[in-house]
Amino acid sequence: MKQFLFLIGGLATGFTAQAQTDTVRASTLPPAQLAEKYYNSGVAKFNNKSYQAALQDFDKALSVKKDFAPAYYNRAATRYELKQYAPAVQDYNEAIRLDPNSFTAWYGRAQAEQAQGQAAEAEKDYGKVTELKPDYPIAWYDRGALRFEKGDYQAALGDFTQATKVDPKYAYAWHDRASTQRQLGNMAAAIGDYTEALRHNPDLHVALLNRAAAKRRNKDLQGALADYSDYLRRRSDDPVGYLGRGTARYEAKDYKGAIEDLSQALKLKPDYALALNNRAAAYLKQENYKAAADDASAALKINPQYAEAYMNRGHAREMLRDAGGACQDWRRAAELGLESGTSYAAASGCE
Repeated sequence: MKQFLFLIGGLATGFTAQAQTDTVRASTLPPAQLAEKYYNSGVAKFNNKSYQAALQDFDKALSVKKDFAPAYYNRAATRYELKQYAPAVQDYNEAIRLDPNSFTAWYGRAQAEQAQGQAAEAEKDYGKVTELKPDYPIAWYDRGALRFEKGDYQAALGDFTQATKVDPKYAYAWHDRASTQRQLGNMAAAIGDYTEALRHNPDLHVALLNRAAAKRRNKDLQGALADYSDYLRRRSDDPVGYLGRGTARYEAKDYKGAIEDLSQALKLKPDYALALNNRAAAYLKQENYKAAADDASAALKINPQYAEAYMNRGHAREMLRDAGGACQDWRRAAELGLESGTSYAAASGCE
Protein backbone atom coordinates (compact mmCIF):
# COMPACT_ATOMS: atom_id res chain seq x y z
CA MET A 1 0.00 0.00 0.00
CA LYS A 2 1.23 3.50 -0.77
CA GLN A 3 1.34 5.41 2.52
CA PHE A 4 1.82 9.14 2.83
CA LEU A 5 3.00 10.36 6.20
CA PHE A 6 2.91 14.05 6.94
CA LEU A 7 5.29 15.62 9.43
CA ILE A 8 4.10 18.78 11.14
CA GLY A 9 6.71 21.52 11.44
CA GLY A 10 9.06 21.43 14.40
CA LEU A 11 7.83 22.58 17.78
CA ALA A 12 8.83 25.95 19.18
CA THR A 13 11.79 25.74 21.53
CA GLY A 14 11.76 29.13 23.28
CA PHE A 15 9.67 28.23 26.30
CA THR A 16 10.54 29.82 29.66
CA ALA A 17 11.50 27.20 32.23
CA GLN A 18 10.68 27.47 35.90
CA ALA A 19 13.58 28.32 38.15
CA GLN A 20 13.77 24.89 39.80
CA THR A 21 14.16 22.96 36.50
CA ASP A 22 15.98 23.30 33.19
CA THR A 23 13.52 21.18 31.11
CA VAL A 24 9.98 21.70 29.88
CA ARG A 25 7.39 19.11 30.82
CA ALA A 26 5.21 17.89 27.96
CA SER A 27 2.15 18.60 30.05
CA THR A 28 2.98 22.35 30.01
CA LEU A 29 2.58 22.55 26.21
CA PRO A 30 -0.60 24.07 24.76
CA PRO A 31 -2.99 21.35 23.43
CA ALA A 32 -2.30 22.07 19.75
CA GLN A 33 1.47 21.83 20.22
CA LEU A 34 1.12 18.77 22.44
CA ALA A 35 -0.92 17.11 19.68
CA GLU A 36 1.81 17.96 17.17
CA LYS A 37 4.44 16.51 19.49
CA TYR A 38 2.62 13.18 19.75
CA TYR A 39 1.82 13.25 16.03
CA ASN A 40 5.43 13.79 14.95
CA SER A 41 6.55 11.05 17.33
CA GLY A 42 3.97 8.73 15.77
CA VAL A 43 5.23 9.49 12.26
CA ALA A 44 8.81 8.71 13.29
CA LYS A 45 7.74 5.41 14.88
CA PHE A 46 5.68 4.50 11.81
CA ASN A 47 8.70 5.09 9.58
CA ASN A 48 10.66 2.75 11.85
CA LYS A 49 7.85 0.17 11.49
CA SER A 50 7.07 0.39 15.20
CA TYR A 51 3.37 0.34 14.43
CA GLN A 52 1.93 -0.36 17.86
CA ALA A 53 3.97 2.46 19.38
CA ALA A 54 2.97 4.77 16.52
CA LEU A 55 -0.68 3.90 17.09
CA GLN A 56 -0.42 4.93 20.73
CA ASP A 57 1.08 8.29 19.78
CA PHE A 58 -1.63 9.01 17.22
CA ASP A 59 -4.23 8.08 19.86
CA LYS A 60 -2.66 10.64 22.21
CA ALA A 61 -2.58 13.30 19.51
CA LEU A 62 -6.28 12.83 18.80
CA SER A 63 -7.16 12.79 22.48
CA VAL A 64 -6.06 16.43 22.77
CA LYS A 65 -7.01 17.59 19.25
CA LYS A 66 -10.22 15.97 18.00
CA ASP A 67 -10.22 17.61 14.55
CA PHE A 68 -6.63 16.69 13.63
CA ALA A 69 -7.13 15.35 10.08
CA PRO A 70 -3.51 14.24 9.43
CA ALA A 71 -3.54 12.27 12.69
CA TYR A 72 -6.68 10.41 11.59
CA TYR A 73 -5.08 9.72 8.23
CA ASN A 74 -1.84 8.41 9.69
CA ARG A 75 -3.56 6.40 12.39
CA ALA A 76 -5.55 4.81 9.58
CA ALA A 77 -2.34 4.05 7.70
CA THR A 78 -0.89 2.50 10.85
CA ARG A 79 -3.98 0.37 11.39
CA TYR A 80 -3.76 -0.78 7.79
CA GLU A 81 -0.22 -2.00 8.38
CA LEU A 82 -1.49 -3.84 11.47
CA LYS A 83 -4.25 -5.41 9.28
CA GLN A 84 -6.91 -3.62 11.33
CA TYR A 85 -8.85 -2.79 8.20
CA ALA A 86 -12.28 -1.89 9.61
CA PRO A 87 -10.87 0.62 12.16
CA ALA A 88 -8.64 1.97 9.39
CA VAL A 89 -11.71 2.69 7.25
CA GLN A 90 -13.30 4.52 10.19
CA ASP A 91 -10.24 6.73 10.56
CA TYR A 92 -10.13 7.41 6.83
CA ASN A 93 -13.79 8.42 7.08
CA GLU A 94 -12.87 11.05 9.65
CA ALA A 95 -9.89 12.24 7.61
CA ILE A 96 -12.13 12.64 4.55
CA ARG A 97 -14.82 14.41 6.58
CA LEU A 98 -12.26 16.92 7.82
CA ASP A 99 -10.46 17.27 4.48
CA PRO A 100 -12.63 16.05 1.57
CA ASN A 101 -10.00 17.05 -1.01
CA SER A 102 -7.24 14.85 0.40
CA PHE A 103 -6.73 12.34 -2.40
CA THR A 104 -4.41 10.29 -0.19
CA ALA A 105 -7.22 9.67 2.32
CA TRP A 106 -9.56 8.50 -0.44
CA TYR A 107 -6.82 6.24 -1.80
CA GLY A 108 -6.03 4.83 1.63
CA ARG A 109 -9.69 4.09 2.29
CA ALA A 110 -9.92 2.30 -1.06
CA GLN A 111 -6.96 0.13 -0.11
CA ALA A 112 -8.48 -0.76 3.26
CA GLU A 113 -11.84 -1.52 1.67
CA GLN A 114 -10.19 -3.73 -0.92
CA ALA A 115 -8.33 -5.59 1.82
CA GLN A 116 -11.73 -6.40 3.38
CA GLY A 117 -13.14 -7.66 0.09
CA GLN A 118 -15.32 -4.57 -0.42
CA ALA A 119 -14.53 -4.31 -4.12
CA ALA A 120 -17.44 -2.04 -5.10
CA GLU A 121 -16.62 0.50 -2.39
CA ALA A 122 -12.92 0.41 -3.26
CA GLU A 123 -13.63 0.90 -6.96
CA LYS A 124 -15.74 3.95 -6.16
CA ASP A 125 -13.02 5.45 -3.95
CA TYR A 126 -10.30 4.85 -6.54
CA GLY A 127 -12.56 6.72 -8.93
CA LYS A 128 -12.70 9.66 -6.53
CA VAL A 129 -8.90 9.70 -6.43
CA THR A 130 -8.78 9.92 -10.23
CA GLU A 131 -11.12 12.94 -10.01
CA LEU A 132 -9.09 14.72 -7.33
CA LYS A 133 -5.70 13.85 -8.80
CA PRO A 134 -5.94 12.62 -12.39
CA ASP A 135 -2.15 12.47 -12.69
CA TYR A 136 -1.86 9.80 -9.99
CA PRO A 137 -1.29 6.63 -12.08
CA ILE A 138 -1.58 4.03 -9.33
CA ALA A 139 -5.24 4.93 -8.71
CA TRP A 140 -6.05 4.29 -12.37
CA TYR A 141 -4.06 1.05 -12.18
CA ASP A 142 -5.71 -0.22 -8.99
CA ARG A 143 -9.21 0.51 -10.27
CA GLY A 144 -8.31 -1.24 -13.50
CA ALA A 145 -7.16 -4.30 -11.56
CA LEU A 146 -10.49 -4.44 -9.70
CA ARG A 147 -12.42 -4.14 -12.93
CA PHE A 148 -10.27 -6.83 -14.54
CA GLU A 149 -10.97 -9.20 -11.64
CA LYS A 150 -14.73 -8.82 -12.05
CA GLY A 151 -14.52 -9.35 -15.82
CA ASP A 152 -15.25 -5.78 -16.92
CA TYR A 153 -12.41 -5.86 -19.44
CA GLN A 154 -13.35 -2.82 -21.50
CA ALA A 155 -13.44 -0.60 -18.41
CA ALA A 156 -10.21 -2.15 -17.16
CA LEU A 157 -8.57 -1.45 -20.51
CA GLY A 158 -9.54 2.21 -20.22
CA ASP A 159 -8.04 2.47 -16.73
CA PHE A 160 -4.78 0.76 -17.63
CA THR A 161 -4.52 2.93 -20.73
CA GLN A 162 -4.95 6.06 -18.63
CA ALA A 163 -2.28 4.83 -16.19
CA THR A 164 0.18 4.46 -19.07
CA LYS A 165 -0.70 7.93 -20.35
CA VAL A 166 -0.02 9.47 -16.96
CA ASP A 167 3.18 7.44 -16.52
CA PRO A 168 4.46 6.06 -19.85
CA LYS A 169 7.13 4.05 -17.98
CA TYR A 170 4.62 2.23 -15.76
CA ALA A 171 5.62 -1.35 -16.67
CA TYR A 172 2.94 -3.06 -14.58
CA ALA A 173 0.22 -0.98 -16.23
CA TRP A 174 1.53 -1.97 -19.68
CA HIS A 175 1.61 -5.59 -18.55
CA ASP A 176 -1.92 -5.63 -17.20
CA ARG A 177 -3.24 -3.76 -20.21
CA ALA A 178 -1.69 -6.52 -22.31
CA SER A 179 -3.44 -9.18 -20.22
CA THR A 180 -6.71 -7.31 -20.69
CA GLN A 181 -6.13 -7.26 -24.45
CA ARG A 182 -5.67 -11.05 -24.28
CA GLN A 183 -9.01 -11.42 -22.52
CA LEU A 184 -10.60 -9.35 -25.29
CA GLY A 185 -8.99 -11.52 -27.96
CA ASN A 186 -6.64 -8.78 -29.21
CA MET A 187 -3.48 -10.89 -29.40
CA ALA A 188 -1.40 -8.54 -31.55
CA ALA A 189 -2.17 -5.62 -29.23
CA ALA A 190 -1.37 -7.79 -26.20
CA ILE A 191 2.01 -8.75 -27.67
CA GLY A 192 2.80 -5.08 -28.27
CA ASP A 193 1.89 -4.12 -24.70
CA TYR A 194 3.93 -6.96 -23.18
CA THR A 195 6.86 -5.78 -25.29
CA GLU A 196 6.39 -2.25 -23.96
CA ALA A 197 6.30 -3.57 -20.37
CA LEU A 198 9.58 -5.39 -20.96
CA ARG A 199 11.14 -2.30 -22.51
CA HIS A 200 10.51 -0.35 -19.32
CA ASN A 201 11.30 -3.24 -16.97
CA PRO A 202 13.43 -6.01 -18.53
CA ASP A 203 13.27 -7.91 -15.22
CA LEU A 204 9.50 -8.25 -15.35
CA HIS A 205 9.78 -11.93 -16.21
CA VAL A 206 6.06 -12.60 -16.08
CA ALA A 207 5.63 -10.30 -19.08
CA LEU A 208 7.98 -12.52 -21.07
CA LEU A 209 6.03 -15.63 -20.06
CA ASN A 210 2.71 -14.03 -20.93
CA ARG A 211 4.00 -12.65 -24.22
CA ALA A 212 5.02 -16.18 -25.14
CA ALA A 213 1.47 -17.40 -24.41
CA ALA A 214 0.01 -14.58 -26.49
CA LYS A 215 2.32 -15.40 -29.39
CA ARG A 216 1.30 -19.06 -29.16
CA ARG A 217 -2.35 -18.10 -29.34
CA ASN A 218 -1.50 -15.82 -32.27
CA LYS A 219 0.00 -18.85 -34.09
CA ASP A 220 3.54 -17.44 -33.88
CA LEU A 221 5.02 -20.68 -32.55
CA GLN A 222 8.63 -19.78 -33.27
CA GLY A 223 8.26 -16.45 -31.47
CA ALA A 224 6.54 -18.20 -28.58
CA LEU A 225 9.29 -20.81 -28.31
CA ALA A 226 11.94 -18.08 -28.30
CA ASP A 227 10.17 -16.24 -25.47
CA TYR A 228 9.61 -19.42 -23.45
CA SER A 229 13.28 -20.34 -23.83
CA ASP A 230 14.36 -16.83 -22.79
CA TYR A 231 12.06 -17.03 -19.78
CA LEU A 232 13.42 -20.44 -18.76
CA ARG A 233 16.98 -19.17 -18.95
CA ARG A 234 15.96 -16.68 -16.27
CA ARG A 235 13.55 -18.90 -14.31
CA SER A 236 14.64 -22.49 -14.75
CA ASP A 237 12.73 -23.49 -11.61
CA ASP A 238 9.27 -22.57 -12.90
CA PRO A 239 7.09 -25.52 -14.04
CA VAL A 240 4.70 -23.12 -15.79
CA GLY A 241 7.44 -22.11 -18.19
CA TYR A 242 8.16 -25.75 -19.09
CA LEU A 243 4.44 -26.41 -19.48
CA GLY A 244 4.11 -23.48 -21.87
CA ARG A 245 7.12 -24.39 -23.97
CA GLY A 246 6.11 -28.05 -23.98
CA THR A 247 2.66 -27.10 -25.23
CA ALA A 248 4.15 -24.87 -27.94
CA ARG A 249 6.48 -27.70 -29.00
CA TYR A 250 3.49 -30.02 -29.18
CA GLU A 251 1.68 -27.57 -31.43
CA ALA A 252 4.83 -27.33 -33.57
CA LYS A 253 4.71 -31.16 -33.87
CA ASP A 254 7.92 -31.55 -31.86
CA TYR A 255 6.48 -34.31 -29.67
CA LYS A 256 9.81 -35.49 -28.31
CA GLY A 257 10.70 -31.96 -27.20
CA ALA A 258 7.23 -31.54 -25.75
CA ILE A 259 7.60 -34.69 -23.63
CA GLU A 260 11.01 -33.50 -22.38
CA ASP A 261 9.62 -30.14 -21.27
CA LEU A 262 6.49 -31.58 -19.71
CA SER A 263 8.58 -34.17 -17.87
CA GLN A 264 10.72 -31.34 -16.47
CA ALA A 265 7.57 -29.53 -15.36
CA LEU A 266 6.52 -32.68 -13.52
CA LYS A 267 9.89 -33.01 -11.82
CA LEU A 268 9.35 -29.56 -10.41
CA LYS A 269 5.66 -30.12 -9.65
CA PRO A 270 4.67 -33.80 -9.50
CA ASP A 271 0.96 -33.06 -9.00
CA TYR A 272 0.70 -30.87 -12.10
CA ALA A 273 -2.42 -32.30 -13.72
CA LEU A 274 -2.20 -30.05 -16.76
CA ALA A 275 1.33 -31.23 -17.54
CA LEU A 276 0.30 -34.86 -17.11
CA ASN A 277 -2.61 -34.46 -19.51
CA ASN A 278 -0.53 -32.62 -22.10
CA ARG A 279 2.21 -35.23 -21.88
CA ALA A 280 -0.46 -37.91 -22.40
CA ALA A 281 -1.46 -36.12 -25.62
CA ALA A 282 2.17 -36.08 -26.76
CA TYR A 283 2.54 -39.80 -25.97
CA LEU A 284 -0.57 -40.45 -28.07
CA LYS A 285 1.12 -38.74 -31.01
CA GLN A 286 4.14 -41.01 -30.51
CA GLU A 287 1.77 -44.02 -30.33
CA ASN A 288 2.95 -44.81 -26.82
CA TYR A 289 -0.56 -45.64 -25.66
CA LYS A 290 0.32 -47.25 -22.35
CA ALA A 291 2.25 -44.18 -21.22
CA ALA A 292 -0.58 -41.94 -22.45
CA ALA A 293 -3.18 -43.92 -20.46
CA ASP A 294 -0.99 -43.85 -17.36
CA ASP A 295 -0.49 -40.06 -17.55
CA ALA A 296 -4.17 -39.39 -18.13
CA SER A 297 -5.09 -41.62 -15.19
CA ALA A 298 -2.59 -39.79 -12.99
CA ALA A 299 -4.10 -36.45 -14.04
CA LEU A 300 -7.56 -37.73 -13.14
CA LYS A 301 -6.43 -38.80 -9.68
CA ILE A 302 -5.44 -35.19 -9.10
CA ASN A 303 -8.49 -33.69 -10.79
CA PRO A 304 -11.42 -36.09 -11.24
CA GLN A 305 -13.33 -33.40 -13.18
CA TYR A 306 -10.71 -33.03 -15.90
CA ALA A 307 -12.70 -33.61 -19.11
CA GLU A 308 -9.72 -33.46 -21.50
CA ALA A 309 -7.90 -36.14 -19.50
CA TYR A 310 -10.91 -38.45 -19.90
CA MET A 311 -10.80 -37.79 -23.65
CA ASN A 312 -7.10 -38.60 -23.90
CA ARG A 313 -7.42 -41.72 -21.77
CA GLY A 314 -10.34 -42.79 -23.94
CA HIS A 315 -8.17 -42.51 -27.06
CA ALA A 316 -5.37 -44.46 -25.39
CA ARG A 317 -7.74 -47.19 -24.17
CA GLU A 318 -9.26 -47.52 -27.61
CA MET A 319 -5.81 -48.20 -29.09
CA LEU A 320 -5.08 -50.61 -26.25
CA ARG A 321 -8.22 -52.59 -27.27
CA ASP A 322 -10.14 -51.57 -24.17
CA ALA A 323 -13.30 -50.49 -25.98
CA GLY A 324 -15.46 -50.49 -22.87
CA GLY A 325 -13.03 -48.32 -20.97
CA ALA A 326 -12.74 -45.94 -23.92
CA CYS A 327 -16.52 -45.56 -24.18
CA GLN A 328 -16.79 -44.95 -20.45
CA ASP A 329 -14.14 -42.22 -20.61
CA TRP A 330 -15.68 -40.47 -23.61
CA ARG A 331 -19.10 -40.48 -21.99
CA ARG A 332 -17.63 -38.99 -18.83
CA ALA A 333 -15.89 -36.28 -20.87
CA ALA A 334 -19.24 -35.45 -22.47
CA GLU A 335 -20.92 -35.27 -19.04
CA LEU A 336 -18.26 -32.75 -18.01
CA GLY A 337 -19.10 -30.53 -20.98
CA LEU A 338 -16.73 -31.71 -23.71
CA GLU A 339 -19.04 -32.22 -26.70
CA SER A 340 -16.44 -34.16 -28.67
CA GLY A 341 -16.84 -36.95 -26.12
CA THR A 342 -20.33 -37.61 -27.43
CA SER A 343 -19.06 -37.60 -31.03
CA TYR A 344 -16.28 -40.09 -30.33
CA ALA A 345 -18.61 -42.37 -28.40
CA ALA A 346 -21.12 -42.36 -31.23
CA ALA A 347 -18.51 -42.88 -33.95
CA SER A 348 -17.02 -45.83 -32.06
CA GLY A 349 -20.35 -47.57 -31.61
CA CYS A 350 -20.58 -47.14 -27.86
CA GLU A 351 -24.02 -48.20 -26.64
